[in-house]
Amino acid sequence: MVKLLENTFRSVNIGLVNEVALMCRRLGVDAWEVIEAAATKPFGFMPFYPGPGLGGHCIPIDPLYLSWKLKTLNYRARFIELAGEINSSMPEYVCELVGETLNRQERSVKGSRVLILGVTYKRDVNDVRESPALDILRVLERRVR
Repeated sequence: MVKLLENTFRSVNIGLVNEVALMCRRLGVDAWEVIEAAATKPFGFMPFYPGPGLGGHCIPIDPLYLSWKLKTLNYRARFIELAGEINSSMPEYVCELVGETLNRQERSVKGSRVLILGVTYKRDVNDVRESPALDILRVLERRVR
């Protein structure tokens, strides 16, 4: 349960900051500046940073296992489910950003060549399990053809 709590804590907080990034974009506010400013407060704020989703063998999976187990006990883990929805939507969002960035350069996604770095979930780890970069690759491959 300790490991499930720790991984769920990270998943939920990453989901929160990913949603903050989505909200900040609509509001025309720099999410990174907001996080940086919030991190200066001495009230126990722990900075998490937006990204393309969750990767690895623990954080994307363990909270879902906990949620599933609780469903068998007639309990709905709403934070876990919501964080999962937000985090799993991030690869598509990243692809939207790629398209918008190319459009600003007067280029289309179709026919463009895009280099994707950092496919593993953690630096210096040769493990691509649950990597959101793989989802990004699949979506962009469909769009460039």
